Amino acid sequence: MVNVLILEDDPIIALDIKSIVETLPRFHAFIASDTPSAMKIAHKYRLHVVLADIQIKGSIDGIETAQMLQQLYHSHVIFLTSFSDEETLKRASSISITGYILKPFREEELIASLRLCALRIQETSAFIDIGKGYVYSIKHQQLYLNDVPVILAAKEQQLFLLLLHNRGKIVPLSYIDEVIWSNSVISDTARRQLMHRLRTKLPELSFEVVKYSGYKLND
Repeated sequence: MVNVLILEDDPIIALDIKSIVETLPRFHAFIASDTPSAMKIAHKYRLHVVLADIQIKGSIDGIETAQMLQQLYHSHVIFLTSFSDEETLKRASSISITGYILKPFREEELIASLRLCALRIQETSAFIDIGKGYVYSIKHQQLYLNDVPVILAAKEQQLFLLLLHNRGKIVPLSYIDEVIWSNSVISDTARRQLMHRLRTKLPELSFEVVKYSGYKLND
């Protein structure tokens, strides 16, 4: 099954895209109109493809949201938008994308980009060897300890993946808040409690709290 997240704030367009996606065998589509709902879907389901408009609801746009999802879940990204100005293209180019399709789009072009994603997904078999017996499967989006799945709650997994993909670097508190809480007002206590739970579940790994700055997963 190839799970596709449609990031689109126009419900009529979103449903039209969903109907096209689900004409393909083994493709299933989910719809989100903003970043918080997109993050919830991405954690609940194994997300493979992000099909994103650029202008969506909320303060975080489609490019930023797609970048977050790609960093966290190694999702393939296709932009489906009416924007083609140089500044937008420059921002979009900072992400590894499979397609950039302009509205109004041709159904054949969208289907071709989705099939290309499916082929690339089939070829993906990478594992990240974290050390101390921990391995992260990119294909299955699952953390293992000595071949046994490690169960993390949604926010725990998001924080872990942020730190993993920036290993050895400090991840700023502001970016953590943006990705995990979508810039909602969050207390220091809630953030510390999340880190404490992660440390408790992954005691063999070295997490560092850099005071007033951010968190880091040490090498």
